[in-house]
Amino acid sequence: MKALLQRYRAEILLVLLTVGGSLLVYLPFWNGMGTVYRAWDGPNYLTIAKTGYDIPDGYALLGYVYVKSYYLVHLPGYPALIRLFSFVGYQHSMLLVSMLCSAGAAILFFRLCRDTWLLPQPLFLASVFLFFPPRWLYFRSTGSTEAPYLLFTLAAILLFERNKVGWASLLATLATITRIPGILVAVAFGLILLQRRQWRSLPWLLLPPAALSGYFLFCWSQTGNFFQYLAGHGDKAGSFRPFGFMPHLFELGLYHQVEYFILLAFVYGIGISRIRKFETVFVYSVLQFLLHINISTEEWPRYWLVMAPFALVVGFHDIWETREAKWLFAIPVVMGFVYCWGAIPLNGVMPAYWKLALAQLGLLGEWTPP
Repeated sequence: MKALLQRYRAEILLVLLTVGGSLLVYLPFWNGMGTVYRAWDGPNYLTIAKTGYDIPDGYALLGYVYVKSYYLVHLPGYPALIRLFSFVGYQHSMLLVSMLCSAGAAILFFRLCRDTWLLPQPLFLASVFLFFPPRWLYFRSTGSTEAPYLLFTLAAILLFERNKVGWASLLATLATITRIPGILVAVAFGLILLQRRQWRSLPWLLLPPAALSGYFLFCWSQTGNFFQYLAGHGDKAGSFRPFGFMPHLFELGLYHQVEYFILLAFVYGIGISRIRKFETVFVYSVLQFLLHINISTEEWPRYWLVMAPFALVVGFHDIWETREAKWLFAIPVVMGFVYCWGAIPLNGVMPAYWKLALAQLGLLGEWTPP
């Protein structure tokens, strides 16, 4: 036992940091965890986990989204995991899955830093990964797809780096049916395999688009529209050009936010440019950057989390490793918790709606008063 603890002490520490960080996020809500359970987008994914897209007539949350077809914009990967662990209760499962996937992602990131990218201080970099940026701390501690997506993506990259293309494609498939940017994992692998002339491995990369096409067929069976998922996100593609949503911010008088998004794109771009020697994550991050800079939404800080570990942590690893950065890292850590404590109560279903929704799902026994 002592030898095992010694051998895996870094992984054990990362698990403790993951769990401890999320528990600290929950601390102000400990006697009213319903506030966390109700935080978006958790209720939508829990609904799918329980109903399998068969939304009840008159369902309470339709008061927010109006049409049942809205739930088809939520891919099935995360709901399937919630259902898998639902023996602990659906609401508990929602958070448990996020926590387990976050811990697994941190361990995989550590292994990549240590064994594949050969970076100094891989344990510290993995610790940075867990708490930066603050939006990631929020989503890995609530009901959302970010944690399972990063787990599957990092696992796919690790396997691909070890030349296990078939298994890497399978994990890329899981990433794709969790968040649609996962399809770019397969595209990145394909470009690299083409450059390496590894023709025989290319057919494995048909798995992710095949799985996504299968889901689109399901959407067609439900609505008659093969591209219903994309139609549900049509507002984000309405101005498909770089910074396409900024004229709308000017119209609303939110010109201060424009500067923030410009700086965000600049920092991500610099970070990605600094990982060119890490071919797989560089190609992946470039593809994600080109896609997401053209998506018209103020949710850039959330959507860009798919490349944050590579652009913001690996890209600036030499800066993170300095003594000054380590001391100053306390600022985003502390303020990350402040951000979560302030944002969670403001971003959720109204208690009365959620209580009724749980009753309609047959889960009223899980209701937790605010």
